[in-house]
Amino acid sequence: MADPSLNELFEDSVQVSVNDITLDLHPGEVDPPNEPCKIILGKLFCHTRLGKKAIQGSLKNAWASISGWSWKERDDGLLQFSFRTSFDAENVLLRRPWLVCGYLLVLMPWPSWLTPEEVSFDHTPIWVRLKSIPPFYWNKTNLQELAGKVSSVYELPRFIEKNFERGSFGMGTLRFRATVDLSKPLFSGFFLRRPGIKDLWLQYQYEKLPKICYKCGLMTHEHRFCFKKPTVIKDDKGSFFPMFGNWMAEEAKEKSPFHPLFLTGSMSG
Repeated sequence: MADPSLNELFEDSVQVSVNDITLDLHPGEVDPPNEPCKIILGKLFCHTRLGKKAIQGSLKNAWASISGWSWKERDDGLLQFSFRTSFDAENVLLRRPWLVCGYLLVLMPWPSWLTPEEVSFDHTPIWVRLKSIPPFYWNKTNLQELAGKVSSVYELPRFIEKNFERGSFGMGTLRFRATVDLSKPLFSGFFLRRPGIKDLWLQYQYEKLPKICYKCGLMTHEHRFCFKKPTVIKDDKGSFFPMFGNWMAEEAKEKSPFHPLFLTGSMSG
């Protein structure tokens, strides 16, 4: 709301309305709104500056099946990728997330009607695995709730409704794709309360997990750059365990924060 006292100061000024300085431009014909773009913008979440050879080498191996793409580092720090076809660009986006030397590279399409400043890099899709779900809890409602712990935006496996109709209980492992908010910690896991028997820890694991902060669980920095107090789990015996760690990676040998390797150790890098 405008300050009335300031309004009086400008009463005698030359006044220009917002409508007077608003105009329409004719859009070009090279990139209509309904056509997927061939240019992608990327933001690399890395506190140390990586050389062009490191970036080129990492992505060249990852995108070996795609030819004719090029990239450059913009003055604003973003990376701009150009592809020969919109199909190649879409293929790269569909296979997100991507890592460069272990660091998260967030890629977003750059529609021609937006400026680079209007492209948001605050979310990224990631594949999640949740293993050892007891068959007793394997139903659509529970799987939706389990996926919703990671993000409100997720995609469950295709044809999952038909599988439930046929009475399939699955194989105990749920793999789904979620779009996570980079300003929030990754969901690590929880205890499933089971009356009459021991509670079960369900550990979420992430495919192509980048270097994350083991203190706060964010993917945008490493724990050595974090000034927050670490998030820990306190059990009923008064023992403490780190909430975030290597076990969140899908290929990790450790299965939970309570793995024997970590009972007496501290958070690892």
